[in-house]
Amino acid sequence: MTDGADPTVAIRRAVETDADGVAQVQLDAWRATYDFPLAHPDDAVRRWTRETLLPGTEAWVAVEPDGRIVAMMALSENMLEQLYVVPRWIGRGLGSRLLAIAKERRPNGLDLYTFQANTRARRFYEARRFVVVAMGDGAGNDEGQPDIRYAWRPGTAADLVVPSRDGTPLAVFRTGSADGPPLILVHGTTADHTTFRTIGPRLVEPFDVYSMDRRGRGASGDTLPYAIEREFEDLAAVANALAERSGRGVDVVGHSYGGRTALGGALLTTAIARVVCYEGAPSPPGASYHPPGIEDRLRERLAADDRDGALGTFLTEVVGMSATDLAAYRANPVWPTRAAAAGTILRELEAEEDPAASLDALGNVRQPVLQLLGSASIDVFAQATRALDARLIDGRVTVVEGARHAAHHTHPDAVVDSVRTFLT
Repeated sequence: MTDGADPTVAIRRAVETDADGVAQVQLDAWRATYDFPLAHPDDAVRRWTRETLLPGTEAWVAVEPDGRIVAMMALSENMLEQLYVVPRWIGRGLGSRLLAIAKERRPNGLDLYTFQANTRARRFYEARRFVVVAMGDGAGNDEGQPDIRYAWRPGTAADLVVPSRDGTPLAVFRTGSADGPPLILVHGTTADHTTFRTIGPRLVEPFDVYSMDRRGRGASGDTLPYAIEREFEDLAAVANALAERSGRGVDVVGHSYGGRTALGGALLTTAIARVVCYEGAPSPPGASYHPPGIEDRLRERLAADDRDGALGTFLTEVVGMSATDLAAYRANPVWPTRAAAAGTILRELEAEEDPAASLDALGNVRQPVLQLLGSASIDVFAQATRALDARLIDGRVTVVEGARHAAHHTHPDAVVDSVRTFLT
């Protein structure tokens, strides 16, 4: 594995006093990469960094404990203008960490230029779903060297379509690189693969990351009648396909209902090596995720085609989202997509009563299982997590301090650190 998650290197926004360190990173990385010189002398690069780059872009730096800057990135409105790592840190994950921030900060897409001669950079970007959109002859840059323009756009066509046991096509989207062990991310109720837009890129290196759209969502198909067992078969089919392609076992991270799917899939195939489940355990006897009458209220809203209201009801009454958080979520550009999938909520709530998804059934998983639990989540999540852990042959629990049910958005670093620690 790489040590890109090394906590001794902090990533933060650049400030004015970082100018000399940022310029030095550019100069050192350039000389280690190219056999042709920069078009400008060192003093000009330092002056341009201080007077133009830092004031005119959103710049980030990676800093060692002694204050030395060892990597830098600069973003304009829709361009990744600069990304440099000093030679001794190349290949150790800093570039991936910075690029993950870039995608998070520019969720609608990014373009960038690199030189055709930089094969390392080309492999790096292409492994992270940047595609070539133009090849230049060098007329557009000061060095006069042939260059390439790359573009990354979210929500592009699936990288892989896997048929499930019943023939349902399952869309799978790749975030990682070909060298790492496969890791599948499985979303929860109302979501699709894009819910992992924050943590997915951060898990690249050492993993080859794949996010799937569960049936009835996004680019995947939907075959009726619905049953949670079909979800288990879906994940097993994807895991088997990736294991066959890679020749390696596959790990799975599932959020909420996706965590329950991960556990059920692990019962069906040995291709799944380990499972991380965030608050996906079935409720224990005497407790329930369902407030009284929730199914009727959802049924009424859906019958009136009030998908927005159905989603709000589910998030407040089942997930435990506060009014403030719900208002913020409604203002998020992703809300209409989530509301469009509200028709799947009721069937997934009803499927929780299926014996195949019970504590006794899912407690039979023999693979190592890490359950993640938000310390601020509603109590039933903690009860369910502890009850499942007591049944697992190889289980453990990690609490994400201060988090609630959507920790992959609110506490991404803690979630990624926990996943990395468990799987590596």
